[in-house]
Amino acid sequence: MEAIQSSQKKLDATRRYLYLQVLEGKAFLEHLQEAAPFPGQTSSYFSLHAQFLGQRFHSRPVACACEPDFGEGLLLELPVSHSDIGKMANSSSLLSMAEPVHLVLLRTVASGMSNLVSTYSLDWRSVLTRENSMQQMALELMGIGKENKVSFGMLEVKLELLPPLHQAVPQELLSTQITMERSRETERQRLFLVYAKQWWKEYLQLRESHCNRLVKIFAQDECANNWFVCSYVFPLCAGRLLEAPRLAARFVSLISYEKTQNISVGKGDSGELWASMHTFLARKRGDCENHAILLCSLLLGFGLDAYVCVGCKGKGQPHTWVMTISPDGVITFWESTTGNR
Repeated sequence: MEAIQSSQKKLDATRRYLYLQVLEGKAFLEHLQEAAPFPGQTSSYFSLHAQFLGQRFHSRPVACACEPDFGEGLLLELPVSHSDIGKMANSSSLLSMAEPVHLVLLRTVASGMSNLVSTYSLDWRSVLTRENSMQQMALELMGIGKENKVSFGMLEVKLELLPPLHQAVPQELLSTQITMERSRETERQRLFLVYAKQWWKEYLQLRESHCNRLVKIFAQDECANNWFVCSYVFPLCAGRLLEAPRLAARFVSLISYEKTQNISVGKGDSGELWASMHTFLARKRGDCENHAILLCSLLLGFGLDAYVCVGCKGKGQPHTWVMTISPDGVITFWESTTGNR
């Protein structure tokens, strides 16, 4: 993540940008008495990863401290206007962009193992209400797993819209937009929950053996938020980076395998966590669920009829893999952690 000057010379005059500066951390109390490393000694360090509308960035390593100095900036490209194709996004288009900036904070220890510290979904649209399209704020980073109610520290960031809006968006309008989005999402979740309960009831009535089958309808992410499992999978197009499904399977299998509970901060955490795709890619390791979700999304991007399967392998051990169905009905199983079919 390179610091980028706010110079108009470096910007496309037909687009808007969101310039996000990560200034410093505050009150990282776990590192209050962190001793300075001796010359030549490898110390633990933080790295911050960000994702926004298909754009991914990561910071340089910053030594672990109570107040780490990140001093980083990233320039996020905003889509063009929805109403006027090819023109710069106006305030109405920006207001409807509900996609947050997803931040992942990792801590890498001397052995090279990266541990998940915290994640944060930043709704950047509050900058639209500022007269100069600039805003500085403090983000409270919460823990992972059972520590999701415990604050890890604060992260100072600064937002700037380039070029700035000619007229700021009224705060009431932004509040109305967010309330409407939340109401719409709540209604969608309610309807799906009603459908899921009915489906589950009918599923159990089909056969008595279905009571013993492993079925996953909801999953909990690294922040202890519950999501419908279908929301984890979406078509992901890799373009020329991965030219065939077999290459996609090979790519996913090269990501290190790790049991889910190792993601958690507390040693007592044993619950199953389905990390978000960005968190999985930032850590470069994850459980079989993470591998299967990424592979299924990539296969969907190739136009295949792909599904994530949840079941058991030898000795009744829970496992997750991928299944594709060809146009002529041929079923193929993909082992996402090895790339085998």
